Amino acid sequence: MHLFRPADLRATPRSIGYLVLSATLAALGCASPGPPRAPSLHLPQPVRDLTAARIGNTVQLHFTAPSRTTDKLPIRGGRVTGQLCRQLPHQPCLAIASSRVSIATLNPNGTDNIVTWTDTLPPALTVGPPQLLAYRVEFFSPLNRSAGPSAPAFTATGPAPAPVEDLHAEGTRLGTLLTWNPSPSPGDVLLRREDISPPKPKSHNNLSATTTPTQPAILWLQTHPSDSPQPNHTLDTTTLPDTPYHYLAQRRLTLQLGASTIDLRSEPSSTISFILKQIYPPPPPTGLTALGFFTPTTPPTFAVDLIWQPVDDAGLITPLAGYNLYREPLTPTGEPAAPRQQLNTAPIPTPAFHDPTASAATPYRYSVTAVDAKGNQSPAAATLLQPTATP
Repeated sequence: MHLFRPADLRATPRSIGYLVLSATLAALGCASPGPPRAPSLHLPQPVRDLTAARIGNTVQLHFTAPSRTTDKLPIRGGRVTGQLCRQLPHQPCLAIASSRVSIATLNPNGTDNIVTWTDTLPPALTVGPPQLLAYRVEFFSPLNRSAGPSAPAFTATGPAPAPVEDLHAEGTRLGTLLTWNPSPSPGDVLLRREDISPPKPKSHNNLSATTTPTQPAILWLQTHPSDSPQPNHTLDTTTLPDTPYHYLAQRRLTLQLGASTIDLRSEPSSTISFILKQIYPPPPPTGLTALGFFTPTTPPTFAVDLIWQPVDDAGLITPLAGYNLYREPLTPTGEPAAPRQQLNTAPIPTPAFHDPTASAATPYRYSVTAVDAKGNQSPAAATLLQPTATP
């Protein structure tokens, strides 16, 4: 019998070669590729963010154009062809021939591919009772194949609201008053305000721990409902003084069609520009009263105390600084005997004043005005003080 001995495990050059070859063949067998993949059909990915907005007799459609295929590959050539279709209830979605265009995909990541298309409605869709109107957008491969249209975006047919006419602005002490012509057309009025002031320079002071919030560049203002007693004006109390703004207006009609809530908007009005100046005086004080009296001194001294109702400065575009008080001597017949004299050198902060320089034997007309931080002065509230007998 032949016995196995450790000496038989000795490696020889020939045995090493056999081992290396066997290991290589085994490795190649494990790394063999799977079944071949089918070639890409280059189908653009379907649009997932289509929106539709009815403005006048047009529909503005916004979406992100696809930049990759359904295989997640960049679209070849950097351009893709798309088309819209328009659909009425219980009818097929009819392609809009004029909408078939080729657009650049721009960015494979899709961050710069926002597209706006405008569809001008045919006259038949701008009259009659409103109906739900659906839009879809579809993109095609070079062989005119598609992965399918987008989900629908809805608007409505029928007449659009009438445009807002004769929009104009004027300043008040509480803000900007905007008015327009009244109209029997249904719908509420929306006002678009755009801040057109130059951007404020950035501060390079790193020591400050707080920042001042900036005003939005564009703001939509809701006005009075169309069925309110005065639906054709509104007061914009959020305007900043000495800041240029643009305003335009649109009428909006909200419809409920089945389960869909649809907004129809008119064509925008003409744009107007306005700057609210700080030139509007505060409201006048009220309730001014004057009381002359003698003090129990030796000899007695005469003085006049005056009080009035304070001015409510809530909402004023220019803060209230205080009050000015005036005194005017009169003749026995009530005519001015001398020019009116201002009794204070700085605005009086509270609605009261002590006048120790009046004469008990002279009739006076006292008047008080409110004054703001820009020096704008209100109309005066006045009262008469007759001569006071000596005690």
